[in-house]
Amino acid sequence: MTTEKRVIARFRPQVWINDNAVDIDGQLEFDVTKQIEKMGREKALEIEDCDYGADELWHNSPEGKESGHEGPFEVEVAESIRRYYGIED
Repeated sequence: MTTEKRVIARFRPQVWINDNAVDIDGQLEFDVTKQIEKMGREKALEIEDCDYGADELWHNSPEGKESGHEGPFEVEVAESIRRYYGIED
């Protein structure tokens, strides 16, 4: 059985409590492989967790477009991108 390599991001929804973004229920993982391949290796490897590039992956995904979440959030994906391209920490 062959396993296809994928880039999987994790979405963490949050709410504001006393001017602090706090995680809430609803975390989910979503596949961003096609988006990563489209942008190319060099640009993809520049993406850091919880930055604008990671946020854009969420906004451009079907899950993000359908989520309805209007509060703060974070997206973690950098490690998955590095694994996809065979880069060890």
